[in-house]
Amino acid sequence: MTDNTDPRRVGTAPDPHPPGATPGLRRGTINSRHLVFFVIAAAAPLTILVGFAPLGLMVSGAALPVGYVVPGIVYLLFAVGFTAMSRHIRGAGAFYAYITEGLGKTVGAGSSVVAYVGYLGGQIGFVVACGIFTSSTLDSLFGISVPVYACALTIAVLVAVVGYNRVDIGAKVLAVLMALELGVLAVFCIAVLVKGGHEGLSLTSFSPSTFLTAGLASVFVLTFTSFVGFEQTAIYSEEVVDSKRTVSRATYTAVIVLAVVYSFCAWVIVQAVGPSRMVDFLGGDPSELIFDLNSEFAGETMTDVMHLLIVTSFFAGCLALHNACSRYLLAMGRARILPVVLAKVSPTTGTPSVAGIVQGVLVFVAIAGFALTPADPYTEVVLWTNTPTIIAVLALQILTSIAVVRFFSTGARGEGLWQRLIAPSLAAVSLVVALGFLQVNMGTVTGLTTARNLLFVVPLVAAFAVGVVRSLWVRNHSIEVLSV
Repeated sequence: MTDNTDPRRVGTAPDPHPPGATPGLRRGTINSRHLVFFVIAAAAPLTILVGFAPLGLMVSGAALPVGYVVPGIVYLLFAVGFTAMSRHIRGAGAFYAYITEGLGKTVGAGSSVVAYVGYLGGQIGFVVACGIFTSSTLDSLFGISVPVYACALTIAVLVAVVGYNRVDIGAKVLAVLMALELGVLAVFCIAVLVKGGHEGLSLTSFSPSTFLTAGLASVFVLTFTSFVGFEQTAIYSEEVVDSKRTVSRATYTAVIVLAVVYSFCAWVIVQAVGPSRMVDFLGGDPSELIFDLNSEFAGETMTDVMHLLIVTSFFAGCLALHNACSRYLLAMGRARILPVVLAKVSPTTGTPSVAGIVQGVLVFVAIAGFALTPADPYTEVVLWTNTPTIIAVLALQILTSIAVVRFFSTGARGEGLWQRLIAPSLAAVSLVVALGFLQVNMGTVTGLTTARNLLFVVPLVAAFAVGVVRSLWVRNHSIEVLSV
């Protein structure tokens, strides 16, 4: 495609949705704050810290805070090239659009299906997990017994309904939920700091010696996962107020906020546990560790609030992932990788209409199917559906970094050497190392053998093959496509 015909090239083409054409995504409805809400909601900080921080402590001990600092630095490097690309390319499938521009339509098509399958699994897992915590919260706080899958199916419907509405309404819902979960984390942190932790406050977690901790490499499996989702900023590039500045500003803000929140809260958790009782605390139920600490320092009432907000935190993540999936379906419908009907946009809400409904139905049917099996919702279903998400996102980020270098190799387009070559190259190498750590140390999280862990890659390889074959078929039959 050339600059004067590709509507994804910002400021170089006429309106891709002229009067009388199928309505496009609603423009000018999202600002930087909205994008930050989507990213942080997808990352679900309360859920990450309550669910994963205890596992991180078991692996790396007091070095856990550094485990969040390192991926934060890597993703800031990745963000340099990612946001540089966002100033020149926009589309509802960010990784897809960028990889297509840098590495070609065939690789881009394969990547789009990989991204969708990864995020689809992530949403299914998040909805099931939300059902688990909703069921336990209703039982523990109100004495109401509701089956896990009944809760999960209800949540799936609610997410689809909220996601179908105007995207700025969804952003407002996420803003409220995000503020509440960050608020309860703040109360916990302040309580621990005011009381001086269990044995006084110490900064040894950030000393140079922590980088030599035996379990630090393994904990990256958990901490890199905690940042998954900041592609959300570019996914909404068609709907933002000013794509050249809004996406860049929101991406950097989101990564910095997540890195600071994760590392600071992890440090506070280490102070709350204390060196002398680290082994004893980690010998109990890790899923209850943060709740126990919160009861000790902030009181039982705040722990009840935390139980409730775990549910809303998961719901926020489900909504953010639903929005990402529906926009990927829309992008693939435009490119004819999937049926073009998925490219339809509601003229009243300005959101993907058919794609949003299809996404809701797929998630509902998948969860209903799992409900008919003996698989354990948490240790099996959530694990099976979320692990491919982690692998897919890291792989796509590597391809995106390479695509940035290729894209700018044909012209600087006003970007400096740091933005178009140095930073994305460093990010690509760092992410390859991270993906390697993930595969080698996956058993730490899954409890499975290396051979079985490799099975999580199979649906992603199949997805890539489907995208490539479909792209070649579209090209060979000269089928007209819409913009990505």
